Amino acid sequence: MIELNTNVLGTFALKNGRIIKRIQLPRDPRRLAEKLIEAEKAPCDEELQLISYLRETGIKSVKVRDPERFSGYKLGIELVEDKRPTDPLRIASDLGISDNEFTELLFKTNLEITRIKLREIDRDQIIIQAIASLDELEESINRLMKRLREWYSLNFPELDLLVKKHELYAKIVSSDLQNLDPGLLEKINRAREETLGIEFSERDRDAVESLSKSILQIYDTKERIEKYIEKTMPEIAPNISALAGPVLGARLIALAGGLERLSTLPASTIQVLGAEDAFFKFLKTGKRPPKHGVIFQLPEIRSAPKDKRGKISRAFAAKLAIAARMDRFRGEFGGDKLREDFLKKVESLK
Repeated sequence: MIELNTNVLGTFALKNGRIIKRIQLPRDPRRLAEKLIEAEKAPCDEELQLISYLRETGIKSVKVRDPERFSGYKLGIELVEDKRPTDPLRIASDLGISDNEFTELLFKTNLEITRIKLREIDRDQIIIQAIASLDELEESINRLMKRLREWYSLNFPELDLLVKKHELYAKIVSSDLQNLDPGLLEKINRAREETLGIEFSERDRDAVESLSKSILQIYDTKERIEKYIEKTMPEIAPNISALAGPVLGARLIALAGGLERLSTLPASTIQVLGAEDAFFKFLKTGKRPPKHGVIFQLPEIRSAPKDKRGKISRAFAAKLAIAARMDRFRGEFGGDKLREDFLKKVESLK
């Protein structure tokens, strides 16, 4: 049977280890590394060209490394897993390439492959840092808002009851009343006339307004980082991003310690990521284990009846495990299909 073999020397059609047809790959180690990384997850153009050539010559079946790489391609030829591919050194010998030449090219190419993959890991770590920053900004906002509400309530305690949203409260304190709901503005003005708070001097008011403006700047920074995550996540983990949403997907990667680790976790572990305290309490006391961790942020889980949340969480975690493996090994994009299947499962549980 004909063998399709791609290595640093090129893409080959071989019969009994002998070259029938060869397509040269780039000789530059950097470009060659990019081509070989491409061929790890899907067939490269050279492989598709050779398969087309073999089909036209009447070949019905071909041995290939990892036939799964070719899924989704209409090739018109049967692919059989090649469990014993031809040694590239033998191919090099047939081409008149010395062992030293081959070893040098292999070393340089593998070095470039390592560099490229390390950069991918760095991107993974960047998104983890972005999520950590987002969490710290949220904590800062909550702490400072507590202080702002206590401070401004000395002057206008009624506002604390009228406005529950932190960002809106900070805008009102900073004297930013643009786009404020007319009905709420009327309530605020009426409450201000009858307030039980103490009078603030101009210096007091300047100080509290300064704090509120600083909080609004943190909100702006938080929004910028969220937008950064929303744009970056589809590049790093497109399937996870499509299934879970960019921010929740990034949070799951961070909780797992990276995309590679997330791709190795079983669905049962993914389901309770972020609920470690509750899980340890279950182990210690024997009380009911948590049904979900941070994935509770998903609207389909959060809005579901309590008796359905466990099943929906399990269904989502199972899909997430698949998405993580697809992203880790740079497989074909299937995030939209995973999302669609998950939503169908949610509907069936209603």
